[in-house]
Amino acid sequence: MIKLMRRGFIQHKKIILSIGILGPVYMGYFGSRINNILLLMVFCGFLYGIMPLILFARDDKFKADAFGLSLPVTRREYIGSRYLLSWALMLFLFLAGSLLMILVPGGKLTAAMVFNPRLMLITLAFLTVNFGCLMPLFVRIGQVGLLAFLIGLQVLGVLLMVFRNIGSLAVVKKLFHLIPDGITAVQSALGLALAFPVLLAVLALLTYVSFEISVALFRRKEF
Repeated sequence: MIKLMRRGFIQHKKIILSIGILGPVYMGYFGSRINNILLLMVFCGFLYGIMPLILFARDDKFKADAFGLSLPVTRREYIGSRYLLSWALMLFLFLAGSLLMILVPGGKLTAAMVFNPRLMLITLAFLTVNFGCLMPLFVRIGQVGLLAFLIGLQVLGVLLMVFRNIGSLAVVKKLFHLIPDGITAVQSALGLALAFPVLLAVLALLTYVSFEISVALFRRKEF
């Protein structure tokens, strides 16, 4: 598995370095200027969850999966290396971007705000849900799935603007608050010291479920 991750890093080195530099710089500047920190956490989870898929879009474009599977490796290991590489990249982007948010001159955020345990959990939760849903979709239909997802978001945004007077925006706001409210409820019930590892375990379980779904879908593909 580690060898596959190393191979993936070498294969996508230029793209990873570009994302690893431009992603945190963009989020550092953008985040330092925003007032609504909850909206910032949601946006971070969305953006960071998409970035790893850019790597695999190149594999899909050049039909590199068939070559990768010609190596002495199982499909489970192949998908597992993608998940590990993706999470390594996403965690780096999350930490580097968060650090730059408080270092950019003229920023509005403090270290206590950015590295607040509850807000970090919210970001990780949105990141887990976003990546966990997108990865199986990407495994199933490739970069077309990512494009369909992005186009769907744009269509949804237009519909929300058109029908904003009939309560659709209120429904979306409630959906976005499900995760923050759930984390707050668990923290209130268990306390921060216990809630943090419990919630991390839940996020790890969700990632594992996404991984198993991706493996099942990948095994059905023909190359």
